[in-house]
Amino acid sequence: MKNTILLLLTLFGLYSCSNDDYLVDGGIADPNVKMSTYDFLKSNKQLDTLALLIDKAKMIDVVNSKSTTFFAPNNLSIKNYVNAILSQKRKIDPTASFTINDITEAELKVMLGGYIFNQVLDRSKLVKQGKIYVAINGEERLLSLEPVEEYTGQLDNFPEYVYYTFKVGADWDATDDIVDDKKTVVRTSNLVSTNGIIHVLQGNHIFSNYIPIP
Repeated sequence: MKNTILLLLTLFGLYSCSNDDYLVDGGIADPNVKMSTYDFLKSNKQLDTLALLIDKAKMIDVVNSKSTTFFAPNNLSIKNYVNAILSQKRKIDPTASFTINDITEAELKVMLGGYIFNQVLDRSKLVKQGKIYVAINGEERLLSLEPVEEYTGQLDNFPEYVYYTFKVGADWDATDDIVDDKKTVVRTSNLVSTNGIIHVLQGNHIFSNYIPIP
């Protein structure tokens, strides 16, 4: 009975703290999407802009490589990036414009590469304290699986969420004491494509971990 309650509360908790209609973590009966990673992204209305960027970067084969893990920023994350860049440009020129079409192929290869790992990183591989992994663009990311202290007294175990953390500055912040690093919760984890693993990031993440200048 408590396992059923845990599943329901995990679903409700993640949905209620989200302000968009994007994918929600937890309780997936069948995680197998029965298609390649790219085809899944292209077929999903919350991820199809990401698929367009992958196509533009000529990285379909990379994304569909065997035993690849992709932390997927959704359409809202990409919109956040475009808006942040546009805001910076309009501080200089109020008439400036910027769209995803202004991102070059070379830039996209680097940006997308920060979300792709050449190994299977499902929930069973991740740990509470986090571990540093190197993405295919050579940059480090801290990936973790952390219990969240919710529903105290109602459950035997806390729900565990996957996190994707980008380092800001010279050193990593402590996992339980984030100061500058950018830590994003995964909204849907452990989707299994025909070639690897997909984790979908929360919509408030800014694509490419862009940090707007104050």
